[in-house]
Amino acid sequence: MGAYTKIADLVTGSEGSAFITTDGQNRYFFELSKIEADIEFTVIAKKLLGHRMKQHKVVGAEGKGSMTIYNVSPAALAVYQQYIKNGGVPQISIQVTNEDPASTIGKRTVVMRNCILSKVPVACLEDGSEDLNTTDTDFTFDDLDDLERYVLPENMR
Repeated sequence: MGAYTKIADLVTGSEGSAFITTDGQNRYFFELSKIEADIEFTVIAKKLLGHRMKQHKVVGAEGKGSMTIYNVSPAALAVYQQYIKNGGVPQISIQVTNEDPASTIGKRTVVMRNCILSKVPVACLEDGSEDLNTTDTDFTFDDLDDLERYVLPENMR
């Protein structure tokens, strides 16, 4: 039959781990419920003399993401209190590893550096709620490193 994608090699979204580093202190990001991050290119379009079609050029990039966090950690609020009290903002990095033991493609680990969360929870109560207490926030990052990469599935090597 040849090479084809096996569903067992697709990675389940909940298989993996995340760590957060704040001012050099690395710890398991236990309050993380969900995280998504992307790099968006900044593209200019310009029609040059003698051409009828616009041409495009990448002139920059921006790291953006969103996450849902459980409202259980004083660490996130402490970051923003530090800014409010003395103007300093600690360096934050977030490292995410996707690793599904059922897959033959291995694991992927990326670390996003100079992360800034757009908001953090201060207080949250809701009468009659039976849901877990979470906050959705966007974030930016200025750099990233691809520490580990997936490999081809076993049946395609």
